[in-house]
Amino acid sequence: MYHDSRQAAISPTGRPWIHRIRYGRPAWQANQSPCAERRSLRPWVGSTHPCRPYLGGAALSCRDPHSFTDFDQGRVVHMDLDLTVDFSTKRLHGTATLKLAEPTSGPLDLDTRDLEVTKVTSPGGAEIPFEVADRDEVMGSRLRLALPDGCDQAIVHYATSPEASALQWLESAQTDGKQHPYLFSQCQAIHARSVIPAQDSPLARFTFHAKMTVPEELTVVMGAAPGEVGAADRPKWRTFTFEMPQSIPPYLFAFAVGNIVSRDLGPRSRVYTEPETLEKAAWEFGGVDGMLTAAEEVFGPYLWDRFDFLVMPASFPYGGMENPRLTFLTPTLLAGDRSLVNVLAHELAHSWTGNLVTNATIDDFWLNEGFTVWAERRILENLDGAEAKSLGAAIGRNGLDEALAQFGPDSPFTRLKTDGKGMDPDEFYSLVPYEKGFLLVSLFEQAAGREKFDAFIKDYIQHFQFTSITTEEFLEFLDKALPGVAAEVDAKRWIYQSGLPDNAPAFESPRLEMLQNLARGWNDGLRPDPREGESWSPEDWQIFLQELPRKLSREDCRWLDESFHLTEQGNAEILCNWLIIAANSGYEPAFDRIRSFLSEVGRMKYLKPLYSALYAGEKTKTLAVEIFADNAGGYHPIARGGLERILAG
Repeated sequence: MYHDSRQAAISPTGRPWIHRIRYGRPAWQANQSPCAERRSLRPWVGSTHPCRPYLGGAALSCRDPHSFTDFDQGRVVHMDLDLTVDFSTKRLHGTATLKLAEPTSGPLDLDTRDLEVTKVTSPGGAEIPFEVADRDEVMGSRLRLALPDGCDQAIVHYATSPEASALQWLESAQTDGKQHPYLFSQCQAIHARSVIPAQDSPLARFTFHAKMTVPEELTVVMGAAPGEVGAADRPKWRTFTFEMPQSIPPYLFAFAVGNIVSRDLGPRSRVYTEPETLEKAAWEFGGVDGMLTAAEEVFGPYLWDRFDFLVMPASFPYGGMENPRLTFLTPTLLAGDRSLVNVLAHELAHSWTGNLVTNATIDDFWLNEGFTVWAERRILENLDGAEAKSLGAAIGRNGLDEALAQFGPDSPFTRLKTDGKGMDPDEFYSLVPYEKGFLLVSLFEQAAGREKFDAFIKDYIQHFQFTSITTEEFLEFLDKALPGVAAEVDAKRWIYQSGLPDNAPAFESPRLEMLQNLARGWNDGLRPDPREGESWSPEDWQIFLQELPRKLSREDCRWLDESFHLTEQGNAEILCNWLIIAANSGYEPAFDRIRSFLSEVGRMKYLKPLYSALYAGEKTKTLAVEIFADNAGGYHPIARGGLERILAG
């Protein structure tokens, strides 16, 4: 997922917001995976961990603190879904057939959240006893099946709740076309359990086949290979089928339903959108094939067959989500000048780091995101030059400094190896694993040299693909592949100690220095030339606006606005940075644009810092409450919950 500091999320203080993170657990590898034969031949890095044959990376005895899963009971390796989408009741209903790795008996614990399970049966129709435990606020409800002897399949008959945390149901008026309703899923971090009864841990990679039945005027897209589309058993409905041959963790299960059309952008890429957005999106992301080629130069072959993506409705709460075969992207990237496609580069990089090689636990999350931020900036460097990487790194460092300040220098959450047990993953998103992780990976590259490190990255991906690993397994692999590099950069200090070590790499460029000096000299009377500002890139403006004082005088705000037309900006990154300053400064001429902007977007990167800035001001607190009351129903449940916490003080 795009952590939203790559175009750094902005806090009320003007520096990047502490944002959502992603996490994974040791991935169980099904023999059915297309890479199983190759993986079974490779040597395991950790000779001491208790993995059985065909199991990936970290030991399965390592329990996921955010799942009821107990892999000693059995492992679900494939799922057959047959679901009907009912917009009138805002429910999915149907069956999930769970296929186990081997026949077993006794209890099998699954994760659910607000699922209405009516019965569980064997393929032959015999009922399987089950029990739904009391609901835990964070974990949901444990669904315990009592499997008979020799059982290798169980069919769960169920329906989702209208309040399913992974689903957002949009009325026709909330879509671009205003003619048809829309539905989409967002399963990260632990929301898949509100859609499917699953071992909802990144440990539990599974393949799946899916049938989804919808009204005939609607289309289903899914993070999977599309199959047949045919008439359903009921008039004026049709059924879409999908197959996912590569194993994925549950948080990457994704689909959308609506008036959706598509256009091929290249032999391996296609963009999906509502019809009203197709032309704009096809142009904005027309360079995706070059980006894919640049990514393969860094990582090696792309193993997910296709890199398709869906431009989401405005209420989508994130910059992007790297669902294999169907990345989700926010429409705020459609700037009209291809200036925000770095988010697409980040999600593409996740096809290797995160989707192929996943961190074993949330405590190893930096393995996902630190490497992905590094890869994103390498891709952009290959496409746009070294200065693009330096500017991106500067924006990221700004966000990291803000995160460190908010946590405090001694906080355990400023370590790369953390301990999140007992906490809701949606409560402690942070830029630390992204940006501190990026800095450590950059140190590895500097110590090894680019040529050797590029070779290491490809070996690392190939060695661990379709598995999840711990920090310790990574370090063991690093020491064997690049002896002495970890010790040279003091990697253990970076990983196991709080704060930022003093050997953090610096990324510099003449342009970066000019922009920072210009902003830092504001109180001494330095001002940008309006004629030069017209040629600034979005990254230039981000750096300049982030370095400005958080609160300006009304006269200074008016000068900036009149000189550069900031309130009229079409680029969401520039606009949000400016509106935060305007909110902090009580600059009333921008209030109408703040109100309209907060009604147009659902991306938490923009919502959280703007609402926080408004709520922090005595004169603007009421405005924040009014705007939220007008728009709360259109925000995604995840975003709405975060904003409610802000407005609760």
